Amino acid sequence: MKNKILEWLKDFVEQPHPKLGNWAPCPYARAARINNQIEIQQGTNALIDFETIDLETKEVYVFWYPIEQYTGEQFAEITKTLNETLMPQDIVVLEDHPQLQEHVNGVHMNFGEASLHVIQKLSKLNEAADKLERQGYYKHWSQEELDEVKTWRYD
Repeated sequence: MKNKILEWLKDFVEQPHPKLGNWAPCPYARAARINNQIEIQQGTNALIDFETIDLETKEVYVFWYPIEQYTGEQFAEITKTLNETLMPQDIVVLEDHPQLQEHVNGVHMNFGEASLHVIQKLSKLNEAADKLERQGYYKHWSQEELDEVKTWRYD
């Protein structure tokens, strides 16, 4: 599964897309991957796997779970609970579950082969998002898409 996630990063997440104004879905993913700043591992318990991370040694941790381990609703609730605890500690958990479809300007963003938790420093993510906003990255996004992916992290 780790190799499938890496392939998805290279083939989709890092690639410019015309419906996104020729921006990659995540313009920072390629540098993080090339600089070995992404740790991908199978999770066992989404509520506690974050306890093993060290954001001083890696910028991004990706825990993957078999699709059948959690429903989309369960995964969303776990993610919400984690963020209530971790965001005050400058850590954010982003979710990706096949049942929680994410589209931006008609582009399907989900990995689809597993449920993912992407964990990183909240301040670094928001700083990067602010820089992208100044460069016009979000101009093809609806307000609903912005709220779902970005705005909630600033509350």
